[in-house]
Amino acid sequence: MHLIQRRAAGERLIGLELLRFLAAIGVLVWHYQHFLFAGAVQTAPDWKNMPLYWLLAPFYTYGYAGVELFWCLSGFIFTWKYGAAIGRAGLSFGRFALLRFSRLYPLHLATLLAVAALQWMYCVRYGQTFVYVLNDIPHFVMNVFFANYWGFQSGESFNGPSWSVSAEVLIYVVFFWITRCAGAGWRVDLLALAGVSLAAWLSKALFGFKLSFTGAGTFFYLGALTCHLHAWVATLRQPLQRRIGWAYAATIAVGAALIATHVLKIAGASLPMFPAAVLLVQMMVRPDGERAKAWLMGLGNLTYASYMVHFPMQLAAMLILGAFAVPVQPLVYSGWFLLAYLSCVFAVAFCVFRWIERPAQDWLRRFGR
Repeated sequence: MHLIQRRAAGERLIGLELLRFLAAIGVLVWHYQHFLFAGAVQTAPDWKNMPLYWLLAPFYTYGYAGVELFWCLSGFIFTWKYGAAIGRAGLSFGRFALLRFSRLYPLHLATLLAVAALQWMYCVRYGQTFVYVLNDIPHFVMNVFFANYWGFQSGESFNGPSWSVSAEVLIYVVFFWITRCAGAGWRVDLLALAGVSLAAWLSKALFGFKLSFTGAGTFFYLGALTCHLHAWVATLRQPLQRRIGWAYAATIAVGAALIATHVLKIAGASLPMFPAAVLLVQMMVRPDGERAKAWLMGLGNLTYASYMVHFPMQLAAMLILGAFAVPVQPLVYSGWFLLAYLSCVFAVAFCVFRWIERPAQDWLRRFGR
């Protein structure tokens, strides 16, 4: 069954919502070390004594890779949701751009303004900014146009984590025009993956650095190919599907073992591991009840908001703790502080999604019709 037919038949990507949520937790735990910063200077973390290290060690060590998993998930979801619509149904670029703008930009702008105000307050109090130092007018303008990581920047600025979304925005444009001109087949996506990988290698070889969008593009198109593979496996008989599922699990296990034994870095191991994880979770997480489905969809809805609000919340927390002269270092190694941080981020993300992100998205889409 073709991808668009499977979507019309009502199949939903419930498993991917859970994986998105886990990737968000990974990034939040990785950035927990921001609490060890005084201005832009970090005290070296005592990793072994970080709260719940026995449980969260992979996130403390490799949580930054959650960004690449997000990109892989995006490639899967975009191919599933938009591939046939762009290639055959004639979804216009203007409509596609509006759908993405309304989804991403309102919260990006809100958190940009919030961080600008909070960094000003932090700078007045301490004479420097917190974690990210490139909070000047040129970088602000880049952020306003979502161009804060298109190659013009000197580094991460303002709401630093938004760099990964900025890089992915360029890939959306590439994805649309490749799909419109060449179609949504797996061969096209394989060639696109080869193209962005070649661009990454050439930029590294010629200029000594990789262009940010090539990393996003590599994992995005890995996700696109993963979507095609998932659709093909779904046409097979159940016994064969189960054996393929065990192959996914073995790929993840071998990759994790190679990382743990330092044979491979996560940058290399993630190339097969993340697609395997996407395929395995989508295959296995298939709740029957509508309540369970709604709950998992709700977790997925929190991911973008939690990703965008967690740094402004950290900055605000540092200002509040400083105002009351509360020493931060002892708190950082408290499990209660970690749980409070995560709970507050997701509570705020829920409120932001419900009362800011979704209403702004709906209004913009109605306005654009």
